[in-house]
Amino acid sequence: MHASQRIDRRTVLRGIGATLALPMLEAMQPVRAMAGDQSSNRPPLRLIYIFVPGGVNMDAWTPQGEGRDFRFSPTLSVLEPLREHVLILSGLDNRRGERGGNGHPLGCAPWLSSAPLNERDTGGYCTDISIDQIAAQKIGRDTRLPSIELGCDQESSELHTSNISWRGPHSPMGKEADPRAVFNRLLGDPRQGGSQQGILDAVMADAASLRARLGQADRRKLDEYLDSVRAVERRIEFAERHAREHRPPEVPLPDAVPTDYREHNTLLTDLLVLGLRTDATRVATFMYNNEPGRAEPWSELGITEGHHGLAHLDPRTAEGRDKLEKLQRIDRNYLQLFARMLQQLKDTPEGEGCLLDNCMIVYGSGLAWGRLHNRENVPVVLAGGGGGTIHGGRHINYRGRPLADLHLSLLHRLGIERARVADSTGLLPQLTV
Repeated sequence: MHASQRIDRRTVLRGIGATLALPMLEAMQPVRAMAGDQSSNRPPLRLIYIFVPGGVNMDAWTPQGEGRDFRFSPTLSVLEPLREHVLILSGLDNRRGERGGNGHPLGCAPWLSSAPLNERDTGGYCTDISIDQIAAQKIGRDTRLPSIELGCDQESSELHTSNISWRGPHSPMGKEADPRAVFNRLLGDPRQGGSQQGILDAVMADAASLRARLGQADRRKLDEYLDSVRAVERRIEFAERHAREHRPPEVPLPDAVPTDYREHNTLLTDLLVLGLRTDATRVATFMYNNEPGRAEPWSELGITEGHHGLAHLDPRTAEGRDKLEKLQRIDRNYLQLFARMLQQLKDTPEGEGCLLDNCMIVYGSGLAWGRLHNRENVPVVLAGGGGGTIHGGRHINYRGRPLADLHLSLLHRLGIERARVADSTGLLPQLTV
């Protein structure tokens, strides 16, 4: 067994017409860090926001008890295996006091906005530069992509229900739904553009050469990474073939987007995890669906109604109670996808812990109840260790603090010490104990 030779952090695998980013290897660490100077060996922090539309069934969402002794609700019980890695945050208000406009875009478009209350863009909503883009301006300078914006819906004609990431007022970052395009942006050479079929095959000779210079631990890490890339690439290729063969001609989506929602979501998730592993980006947003939710039935869940119609229910009726149960099924489905991502990050070693330890991932919606369009006590889960600055395994009720206080607190952990964003009043206590 021999130790890895030192290699530059920005080393990539090269082939004819293709390059492939590499994961973090021990051989990329500074020599002084290997000798015991841990201050130069701290993994970078990542900030990810995951948006779900239309609010949730709050009756089935809210945990019982507070602090470490809380009990997961029926919906949140999906996260039980990851308990020590998540904080359930209650009592955070999404821009309370903002007036005007339709309730759904009012909850969605300004969800991450830094604009003060009621400082509207030309479309009537407060969409100044968003929190993720403030972060990207600082920590995105050290990565191939300052940020990446993902979404499972290609439709973007309704600006304020299809975007949560903004470069400025009324100027969305847009989002990418095509897994092949995401693959090329995160893992391939972004200057080459277009579809890179068989990128892994193109770089295998260089991979073999690099492998010979690595120690046993780095060889294992490289092999696991290449296997992950191969698996994702094959799934993308299958999705492209299946879409060409089976998609009805009237569906206005590119061939590379899977027709099955869950496969589409997990492909984008796996690509995001690979992007974080390779340090291709440290900032991301992911809209699981546009606001106010999928219009088509959730047939994979045995639900014949669309999300929006279920959210607008009358809980006093038998029909309304049936819709509440179906709404909870959708909420759990989203959380199962989220939990899958967290487990992948937990299973990825990094530094002295795992990749999840060095992430700050906010999962939530801009509304509490979809039928009420209310933005008080919105659902929020904070996952990841924030580089040791966030301690999970608790339910914290902030009883009316602005959601922007959470945004501000996460920016400070990234070294961005703004005095204020949106309607923030200060840093949140209790995230670290």
